Amino acid sequence: MLSFEEKKQIIARFTALEEKEVSLGRVNYHYPESKREKSILIKHLHPNGNGYVYAPYLDSDTLDKQGYFNIYNAKEFELVELIEAAISYMDRDGDIFEEGQKFTYQSDSGETLELIYENKMWIVYAAGNVEAVFKTLEAAESYLADEGFFVEN
Repeated sequence: MLSFEEKKQIIARFTALEEKEVSLGRVNYHYPESKREKSILIKHLHPNGNGYVYAPYLDSDTLDKQGYFNIYNAKEFELVELIEAAISYMDRDGDIFEEGQKFTYQSDSGETLELIYENKMWIVYAAGNVEAVFKTLEAAESYLADEGFFVEN
């Protein structure tokens, strides 16, 4: 098991993290560049070696209710991997679509529409003009299907 000081030295390699003392000698590490609501990447690192890394992306029943993974018994390589994965996770805002992602739809009569992801919304364009706006891809696809448009092959 790594000691408190050894864990702190490993964490210090990640210069994007900010150390903040809390209570009982514990330390939190914030990731201020987080694109998610949470910025605490490591919480309650305790002088006894206990602590938690934010890891809601893990498919594990060992996470606490806030999505943190206990690092009490973590080896150096495991701690490094957890921190790298947590930073990567916090660098994404959870949006699975890319800005500007585009699909072309066509009707049986040959008319075409474009569906483009912009500002976290799906926008249907007809000849460059906005036809409709939807919060979800499913809603946009349902609208297009109802109007007789299908993804162009």
